[in-house]
Amino acid sequence: MKQTVLDKIAPKDPTAKRPGFYVLLDKPVGGLPSNDGVGRHPVYINGDRLVTFAKMVGGIDDENILEMLRTAKGFRKLVHSVGVSIVGDLPDKVVTFTLGFSGELGSGGSRNSMKITTDGTEHIMVMDEQQWSDSDETPQEFLFELVKPKDIATATVKLYLNDGYTVPEVDPDPPVAFDTPAYGEMIARSCLSTGNNIRIKRVLQQLRDGKPTTIAFLGGSITQGAGAVPSQEMCYARKTYEAICERYTPDHGAHVRYIKAGVGGTPCQLGIIRYDRDITRDGAVQPDLIIVEFAVNDEADETKGLMHESLIQKIWSAPNEPAVVMLFSVFANDWNLKDRLAPIGWRHELPMVNVLDAVSPQFRVGVGERSVITRRQYFYDVFHPSNSGHRIMRDCLMYMLDRLDKQQEGPAPKELAPYYGFDFAETKLLDRSVNPFDAVIDPGCFTETDTDLQSVPFDFEDVNTPEFPHNWKKGAGDNPFTMDITCRSIQLVFKDSGSKEFDAAVVTVDGKEVAAYDPRQAGWTHCHAAIILKEETAQRHHIEIKMQEPGTDKVFTILGFGVL
Repeated sequence: MKQTVLDKIAPKDPTAKRPGFYVLLDKPVGGLPSNDGVGRHPVYINGDRLVTFAKMVGGIDDENILEMLRTAKGFRKLVHSVGVSIVGDLPDKVVTFTLGFSGELGSGGSRNSMKITTDGTEHIMVMDEQQWSDSDETPQEFLFELVKPKDIATATVKLYLNDGYTVPEVDPDPPVAFDTPAYGEMIARSCLSTGNNIRIKRVLQQLRDGKPTTIAFLGGSITQGAGAVPSQEMCYARKTYEAICERYTPDHGAHVRYIKAGVGGTPCQLGIIRYDRDITRDGAVQPDLIIVEFAVNDEADETKGLMHESLIQKIWSAPNEPAVVMLFSVFANDWNLKDRLAPIGWRHELPMVNVLDAVSPQFRVGVGERSVITRRQYFYDVFHPSNSGHRIMRDCLMYMLDRLDKQQEGPAPKELAPYYGFDFAETKLLDRSVNPFDAVIDPGCFTETDTDLQSVPFDFEDVNTPEFPHNWKKGAGDNPFTMDITCRSIQLVFKDSGSKEFDAAVVTVDGKEVAAYDPRQAGWTHCHAAIILKEETAQRHHIEIKMQEPGTDKVFTILGFGVL
């Protein structure tokens, strides 16, 4: 049996234990890139996250208890105290733990912290001894602040209950059964299709011949590395790149370039707009192999698949004829968009890897049976894989490449009609730095530049790079932002924010109101794309953006536009 922190370390001052359950158990924290030298690692518990942790980690199935975890009021009625223990590489280091709540529309709420030594000793935060606000609405996050960004530790969090509540205790899981026949069978299930093998076999031969080759990864937070600790080193993209270099090159990848462009919370609507900047680096890079991972980000895609197929076509039709792999990751509720997106891959004979088909069936083994990996072990939280999950994603991709490598070369790929459409395939970014459509822009009162942006680490970088830095933020006054442009489609990209400083803006096209966009709805700093115009032919259009409530000091940031 695996020896856990719980087996080795007891509380320094033992007291009679209240009933309780784990919501984090030996959870890796730390290793996130930072621009200010502080190692902050948030574990979000808003939405259904804390409920899912209670189910997956704590084994809780009492619906009354689960429902209480959704609100600040219910949490404080249920939870007497929060027990936190940290194990790090040196026992004399100190980690700051913060329990944070959110207020209305995701605004900041109460936050209480305590210092924890990294020797595994459990520290207790008694809820009644802290200062909380009556305006708190929901639990928001557990925040771990380590001394340095590169520091890594494992965290265990247990919720101890008030009198009158009881729950069963849950034992830790056995070790993951890597390198077993059952593991191999699990990985094999992920190969949804090998598709037409011409382009990938050409890339594999390039690698063997020692020719310069670029491997790129485009996707959301999972591609960014969320859930992996440390994220840059342990994410599936990095691990896949390293495995390809080790297996297929004569020089351990000395001639292979690695491009990683994952941005949390962003769907293919953002992916198609930022592709030229984040992947091709404004035309300076021509990727040879691109893995596209948006199968858990595209639920809100306004086009229900057409945008995704347009992105695939944009990549596929590049002059250097790159290979494209569609990667379908999975959420903790055994969900992804395979049913919507797989028809694109089948239509265009693309290799597809579906992680759901690999892991989800074995999560549901019967009583007395053992799964290869438990749901708690695979997922870091509701949405993101743990280190073990990222490893499985790598192994799924490598299994598919190995199968393709062993195949005989197939016929040349055909030019096939779209399944949904290619309508957005020629989308280009327009912002303060680039105007490929010769648009006539009057920023009005949108004269400032927002620097508080969603930022992510690219490639091997240890610092975060801001997305859409060439933007327009509202300054003083009420004059609208206007743009006159000849095009057939426009996506507005704006900044979401939990700050009360922000408010809604109204967009009109040719004098007709399209919508009022409220950046506070998402509740965090985030890039948001929305279609404001779509027509069959290009015509001249007048775009106007202004604050919904004039005469206030509220702001709105236009990050850019996706235009064709």
